[in-house]
Amino acid sequence: MLFKLLIVLLLLCMIGNLLLGLRAMLSRRDPLLMSRYIGRRLLFAVIIVLLLLVALATGLLVPNATPR
Repeated sequence: MLFKLLIVLLLLCMIGNLLLGLRAMLSRRDPLLMSRYIGRRLLFAVIIVLLLLVALATGLLVPNATPR
C-alpha cells in the first residue's frame, strides 16, 4: 500500500512540475525556469519507471496473467 502511495505522489509531483513548466513557458520570463521544471518532470518519470521495475523484479507487484 505504501508503494502505491509513493507512486501516486510521484505522479502528482510530475503533473505539478508539468503545470509549473507550462506557466513559465506562457509567462516568457525565464527559459531556464521552464527547462528546470520539465527536467524535474523527466526525473520523476525515470524514478517511477525504476521503482516499477524493481517492484516487478522483487515480486512486490505481480502483473496480471495473460488470458487464454
